[in-house]
Amino acid sequence: MTSFHNVPQSAIRSHMPLLDRLQTPVWIFDIELGRIHYANAAALRLWEAETPQELYARDFLSTMSQATRRRLTDYLPRLAKGEIIDEHWSFYPGDQAISLHCRCSHYAMNDGRTGMLVEGLESELSLDTPSLRALEALRHTPMMVSVFDGLGRLLVRNPAALEARRDLLTFEACFTDHDFAGQILQQLKSEPRCSLDTIMRVSDSERWHHVDLCRATDPKTGLPMIVMGEFDITPRKTLEIEQLVSKRQLEVVIEGLDAGLLLEDENRQVIMVNQAFCDLFGLEVPPEQLVGMDCREAAQSTKGHFAEPEGFVTRIDELLATRRKQTHDLLAMADGRFLERSYTPLFVAEEYHGHLWIYRDITRQRRQEADWVRKASTDPLTGLANRRSFEESAKRVASAVKEEGLQAALLMIDIDRFKAINDTLGHAEGDKGLRLLADTLRDNLRDSDLPCRTGGEEFMVIMPGMNHEEAQAIAWRLLRQIAEATIEAEELPFHFTVSIGVTGFNPLDASIETVTQRADAAMYQAKHEGRNRVAVR
Repeated sequence: MTSFHNVPQSAIRSHMPLLDRLQTPVWIFDIELGRIHYANAAALRLWEAETPQELYARDFLSTMSQATRRRLTDYLPRLAKGEIIDEHWSFYPGDQAISLHCRCSHYAMNDGRTGMLVEGLESELSLDTPSLRALEALRHTPMMVSVFDGLGRLLVRNPAALEARRDLLTFEACFTDHDFAGQILQQLKSEPRCSLDTIMRVSDSERWHHVDLCRATDPKTGLPMIVMGEFDITPRKTLEIEQLVSKRQLEVVIEGLDAGLLLEDENRQVIMVNQAFCDLFGLEVPPEQLVGMDCREAAQSTKGHFAEPEGFVTRIDELLATRRKQTHDLLAMADGRFLERSYTPLFVAEEYHGHLWIYRDITRQRRQEADWVRKASTDPLTGLANRRSFEESAKRVASAVKEEGLQAALLMIDIDRFKAINDTLGHAEGDKGLRLLADTLRDNLRDSDLPCRTGGEEFMVIMPGMNHEEAQAIAWRLLRQIAEATIEAEELPFHFTVSIGVTGFNPLDASIETVTQRADAAMYQAKHEGRNRVAVR
């Protein structure tokens, strides 16, 4: 076998005509420009060129694959250092591929750049067509493929691996964790293959790679070798980590909510439930134990918690049938609590994928609202309804009298000489009188009657379903009870009296003011007639 890799370049230049007599193809290739600068006769036949000039004019870069460019670019620094590179190449000068073992060595171009002297040699190994195709595919695949001997020393890499890590020449150097790499080497002595996702060193950075490793036998030496295939999964791993972080963040938010969450799929199986949901319904199991439960059965088993059990189940079926977005319901519980329930159907690309229930305990809110309403409609001193509440109730009663033909009466009560009580005994004692009058009204009226404090010492009583004659009799009874009551003052006990005006609601009354003016006139009539009496208008 002829070899020129140790022949001086000056000798090659001076004896180029003699090279034409060799059967071994020899050519000089300019890697950077992608052109052949010299070819002997055997090389001309190899490249199917009729003349040297026709071969030298060819632009090889225009038809060269990226993998081939990376492979040749890797050659440049190695050739410049004097390295002899022996590799198998496939060429495509015409319609048929030609496979050749090439010995490549440094050649100084006229301008001082590094060129490549290529000798086509007889291969020690005879490769069949499938093997050649597999070798060519290995060179062009973006997967990084490296082969190491049994001690972890690099034997060969494909172009993708060469581009990724040119200076990392051992198995351990490829891993960020060298101890872990050593463990893998030991593992491969007893196991034929393994796969893992790990962080690998790539040039000056670190990347997540999926790594497939297998133990094999070197076809040339018969010694053990390790084949390592890698592909970059950094984008996928980054996304997975981001998703895990987002998932955990969402879990923290869900765990911290005071609202009970229940997520169901389209088949009404539980996907997720939080601890607050379990607490709301007194479920003494961890939330994860409810995953996969049939929500139809759960609804039936928990309906007893609600004031209207069947209505609770029926409403769920209704919401699932209509799938209206963001529906809110108020649920009264059997134990006196109130829950607000929100229903949200989940659609992805207009396809239904289940729904989310959110339950909030709003008992405190409801009670607070009721307290606000009560305070807004209640006199703080006596606890009776105030003027605002009186006007609202009087309008409803007047409407019922006008539209339904019902009867109703109205009492107007005023404490006699109340200013004198305040001036003589003080406002604190006067307040005792106001509270005494309020208690007397509460204790001696029907539940349907509404006593109100509408002014300083002025009180009104709305009496639905009662005519003014019946109301007059009740007014006289109240008058006597008040007159007979004693106020335990600090200095000495005292008594007070009231004057009461009585009237009835009339369907022809133009307004509530018409009714109250009649009651007011009747009350002043009672005062003019001597106080401590009842008058009717």
